[in-house]
Amino acid sequence: MLVRRWLDAAGITDPVLRHCYTVCVRELDSADGGTARWHGLRTAPAAARPHTAAVLAHGCRADLCVDRGSVEGRRRRFTDFVEATWAAFAAGGSHDPVLHATVHTYRTFDIPLSVVEDMFTAMQRDLDFRDFATFEEFRRWCMQMTGGTMAMAYRVTGAATEAADELLVREFSVYTQLTDALRDLSEDLDDGRLYLPLEDLDRFKVRAEDVKAKRWTPAVADLIAFEAERVTRHLHKAAEVDHGPMNPSWHVYREHMALVIAAVLAAGQDVLHRPVQPSLGSLLNVWRPFMRAVIPC
Repeated sequence: MLVRRWLDAAGITDPVLRHCYTVCVRELDSADGGTARWHGLRTAPAAARPHTAAVLAHGCRADLCVDRGSVEGRRRRFTDFVEATWAAFAAGGSHDPVLHATVHTYRTFDIPLSVVEDMFTAMQRDLDFRDFATFEEFRRWCMQMTGGTMAMAYRVTGAATEAADELLVREFSVYTQLTDALRDLSEDLDDGRLYLPLEDLDRFKVRAEDVKAKRWTPAVADLIAFEAERVTRHLHKAAEVDHGPMNPSWHVYREHMALVIAAVLAAGQDVLHRPVQPSLGSLLNVWRPFMRAVIPC
C-alpha cells in the first residue's frame, strides 16, 4: 500500500514501471542488514522514494556480485551485470525490473552515466584487490565507489540542488566509507581485503600481515583510534557548515556515523573478530525524528 502511494506521488502511472519500482523497494528490504529500507527510503520525500529505491537497488545488486561466492563466480556475475546494465541503458530499458527502473531514474533526473562507470571501476578494483598505499588513493576509490551514487541520491530527493552540494556529498562519502571499513574490518579481512591505508599502518609501526592475521597489539589499537578520530574530525567539520536543504539529513547521518565510531572504539580487539554495529534501538532513536517528518507516506 505504501509503495503505491509513493508511486502516485512520483507521478509514475505506467504499470510496467510501477512493477519495476516495487521490485526495487522489495530488494532493499534486507539490504545492509535491513536498514536500507528505512534510512534509504523512509527519509526521502514520498515522490523521490521510487527513484531512490532504483539507485540503491542497482548499487546493492552490484555489491552482491563482488562480495559473495568464489572469486571466479564473483568475476563472472560482475561481468554479466556490467554488460546487462550497459545494454539496458543502450536500449532505453530492460526486461530486468531493477535495470528498467534504474534507466528510467537516470533519464528522469539527467544523471550522468559516469556515476555508473566510476562505481564499476571501483568494484573491479575490489575484485582485483590490492592494498591502498595512501589515504589519497583510498579517498579516490571512495569517490568512485559511493561518492557519485550518494550525490545522485541527494539530487533525486531535491536536497542537493547545486554542483557545490554534490561535491560536499562526494567528500562526505569518503568518511562514510571509512566508517564502514572500521565497522566491517573483520569481515573484510576474512575476504582478504584491508581498506586501511598502508601509510597509516606505517605511522604506527603496524605490519599489514599482523592486521590480516588479526593480531591485536597496542599499535593496532592506536591505528584504529587514529582512523576513528579522522572520521570524528570530519564530522565536526561538516557540522560547522550550513548545507541548506541538506542540513536535516546531514545531521542524522553524522549522528549515525558517530554511533558506529563509538561502537568500534568500545569493541576493542573484538573489532578484528566480528562486525561492529550499534543497537538497532540507538540507531532508530537517531533516525526516527527525521522519518516522522515524512509520515504518513
